[in-house]
Amino acid sequence: MFFGKVNLNGNLLVSFYPPWGENLPFKNTGWDQLRIYFPFWKVTLDSIKNLEIPLWNPYAFSGHPHAADFQSAVFYPLNIFGLVMSQIVFWHFLRITPTVLAAFFTFIYLRNLKLSKAASIFGAMTFGFSPFILTWGEEVIMSPHSIAWLPLILLSIDRFRESGKRKFLMLISLGLAASFLGGYMQTTIYLGVFAVLYFLLRFGRSLFSQKGRLTIVAFIFGVLIAAVGLLPSGELYFRSARHSVALTDQLYAFLLPVESLVTYLAPDFFGHPARGNFFRSGSAQYYEGIMFVGVAAVIFAAYAAVKTRRAPLTLFLVILAFGALLLTIDWPISRLFLRLPIPFLSTSIANRILFIPAFSLSILAAVGFNVWQKSPDRKIIRVVIITGVLYLALAVGLLVFGALGFAQWRVSFRNLALPLFIFILTGMAVYFAQKQKIAKGLAAFLIIAISFLHIFYFAYKYFSFSDRQYVFPKEGVLNFILKNQGNFRTWGAGEAFLENNFASQYGIYFAEGYDSLNNRRYAEFTYAMQGNRLSDFVFRADAGVGRGGTSEALLANAQRRRLIDLLGTRYVIAPERDGVSLSASNFKKVFPPAPAAPDSEGQVGKIAVFENLKVVPRAFLASSYEKIEKDEEIIKRLLSDDFEVAKSLVLEKDAAISPQAGDGSVEILSYKPQEVVIKTRADQPKLLFLSDNFYPGWKAEVDGDETEILRADYTFRAVPLIAGEHTVRFYFDPISFKLGAIISLVSLFGLGFLVKPKYKF
Repeated sequence: MFFGKVNLNGNLLVSFYPPWGENLPFKNTGWDQLRIYFPFWKVTLDSIKNLEIPLWNPYAFSGHPHAADFQSAVFYPLNIFGLVMSQIVFWHFLRITPTVLAAFFTFIYLRNLKLSKAASIFGAMTFGFSPFILTWGEEVIMSPHSIAWLPLILLSIDRFRESGKRKFLMLISLGLAASFLGGYMQTTIYLGVFAVLYFLLRFGRSLFSQKGRLTIVAFIFGVLIAAVGLLPSGELYFRSARHSVALTDQLYAFLLPVESLVTYLAPDFFGHPARGNFFRSGSAQYYEGIMFVGVAAVIFAAYAAVKTRRAPLTLFLVILAFGALLLTIDWPISRLFLRLPIPFLSTSIANRILFIPAFSLSILAAVGFNVWQKSPDRKIIRVVIITGVLYLALAVGLLVFGALGFAQWRVSFRNLALPLFIFILTGMAVYFAQKQKIAKGLAAFLIIAISFLHIFYFAYKYFSFSDRQYVFPKEGVLNFILKNQGNFRTWGAGEAFLENNFASQYGIYFAEGYDSLNNRRYAEFTYAMQGNRLSDFVFRADAGVGRGGTSEALLANAQRRRLIDLLGTRYVIAPERDGVSLSASNFKKVFPPAPAAPDSEGQVGKIAVFENLKVVPRAFLASSYEKIEKDEEIIKRLLSDDFEVAKSLVLEKDAAISPQAGDGSVEILSYKPQEVVIKTRADQPKLLFLSDNFYPGWKAEVDGDETEILRADYTFRAVPLIAGEHTVRFYFDPISFKLGAIISLVSLFGLGFLVKPKYKF
């Protein structure tokens, strides 16, 4: 970073995705950073710098609740630094801080356990720089932020129990709230369970003493302080496909095979995505199954488990680490867990819990390191020998498998070499220190240095860095759309598809989106309007107009063509060679002005922009409606041949509307993320339709008087108007956010009284 590189896979961006068309070498890492987090942070930072709360993202999913999406982490306390940082600098700040915070909090937690400085540094480095934090941070930037606060919470529990100072209650509450607001709910829930169990361990029979009761109150305040993010997120979750679409069989596929435990000794035993040779079975990606914590950490954690096996903390950490592993390895208990109706947990990939073994082993490693420093006990030599036997067994086993024709044995054998070398160096340092041939202080320094260098190599191998010029660069097609889009939307067709959420980075209005939480009705709408049966809907993260194949094949679907029109899609990005077929479908090429030259094979492959000549205005007037009984009927009417006929259908607050010719006019005076102002004129009563997503919290005023918003065309907005001229204002004012903000503020004041109940006036 300090040499000017950007910790984002820009080479992958401009080489794999249209419309850039570069041909650079890239690593197979960081996909979701490009597709979700970096673009969403652009929306967040732009609003923060305008001193606005980014409640709504108008660029994805035809409008999407932004702050309510907990992965956007809008209310995370560290966002305050976004006021003074560019997007790239702030991105680096987010990348670095969880490692720094996790290491620092772990260090002071271990020092409070009366461990030596060297042991505390070793444990802090093992967790703060753990491969779990490093790899997850490279893929899902907010995940490490949700767990970095764990050691601070544990430290505060211990310090309050020991000293009774109420400032530690404040740290419990703020640490828990920061985790909730950190942007990854599943890991925060696991963190909360861990912290509560730790509290039970520490307080034991004094659970309901005054200190115990106050600690419980601190936990409650921690949750309540995060209400500003939790309530909107809960509302979105229960309206998302993730809540109601069960994918149990798919989640089973993400459970790790039992042989994954080998990666505690060699992280790349099954290959590495950056080298293109990753071959572990199951659907879990490399980072989703990361277990490795370091060779020395495994040795000293095992030594602590043997040497201090009767210590309550050791038993606690061993049980929780083992229990977490049971939920991620593919066997009956983990499958049963995924069948339980637990929000956020049983509906998501279980492997996110692997940070608990990583943390537990880090603490045990520090304890074992501390005991080894202070005691002449020889049991650690036995642990080293047993570990060496395991490494030897792996090496011999691979040679046997290689002789039997196992194709990937060379990959595993090669990736076993470095961990084995690290083990030999670590084992020698332990052995010679035990034999008093070198000072234990020197041995401790060597072990820490070797471990850190191994982690550095691991991170360097996995991380992606690129030049700034490849971080969402401006490009002719995108520049043209930005200059000319107005309030209309864009779509990328066929080979020129524009990846979901890239539009958010540029401020381009887009009908598609990719996010684990999205408005289910919109996803169902786009799915059904392409001719699919609503009952077959299974998607949880995506909502799209269609991709794959050629532009001609995509637009041959008449239902998809109607969908594109209704969504207000004025511009389509497509290969220039598809111009003939697109012109037959009422599209006109508008950029680039000159035709591209054919290549050596006579093919024209340059990407161009085509204007949709049949696009439906983003806002229009319609009249008449009739009641219908089922959601499917709305979709059926929209797919019918009478789409162009003036007809409106309504089910309670649901309407299916088509544009109507006739007198009347609509002008969008102002279009902002959280406010749309429209001027209308008509000689008879009408319905004003706006092709933005309907969502709780959107309100409308007609000439300053509040009016009801109808849910139109299954997922959009409409308001009834009487004859005449009107100014209609749509504005986003969600009660979930306001109620959450009130609860958070009241809870902060309550925490102040809890920490300092007596004031001097």
